[in-house]
Amino acid sequence: MHGGGYEVTAIILAGGKNRRMGSNKAFLKYGSTTFIEHQLMMLRKIFDEIILSANDAKAYASLKLPIVSDIVPGKGPLSGICAGLKRATSSHAFVIACDMPFINEKLILYLKSQINGYDIVVPKTSRGLEPMHAFYSKNCIQPMYRCLEEGRLRIIDSFSDVKVKIVDEKEFAGLDASMLSLINLNTPEEYKKYCNSD
Repeated sequence: MHGGGYEVTAIILAGGKNRRMGSNKAFLKYGSTTFIEHQLMMLRKIFDEIILSANDAKAYASLKLPIVSDIVPGKGPLSGICAGLKRATSSHAFVIACDMPFINEKLILYLKSQINGYDIVVPKTSRGLEPMHAFYSKNCIQPMYRCLEEGRLRIIDSFSDVKVKIVDEKEFAGLDASMLSLINLNTPEEYKKYCNSD
């Protein structure tokens, strides 16, 4: 797009503490590569601009991506999303956590097709909303910032002030029958189960 920056940006959230996994989840092995390299390979098919939200810029220097640190340190993913949106050159950004390696291009494109007139497009599964695999517009920055200042740190706390489109899993089950793309791997057990690492 000329003049208007990129059409849509992707933001990878890699600011977590990795307490349960015990090591940096972004660099866990995924086949012959790592989670984050695999994510980048898939996301580059869809997005021109990819921003990494991480507080340890040195760890990710080799990826040669723009890196933003949390807008308010120590406040979790809401802070990382807010920082990424401020940096994004497009009006909307797709946000994904670095421990969600099973990226499904069809599902992302379907969610993207639902953006019209909405600030947030978020999938909903039997587990509830999936705000770490959703689209956000720059209109979310102020509500998110307010939530951070007030100590309301759940991502969904910022939803009430913007236009939200919830996409129920019934709508996209045909695109991702396994729902694997919405799984995030928090523990070594989950990692073994899904990645079959010996």
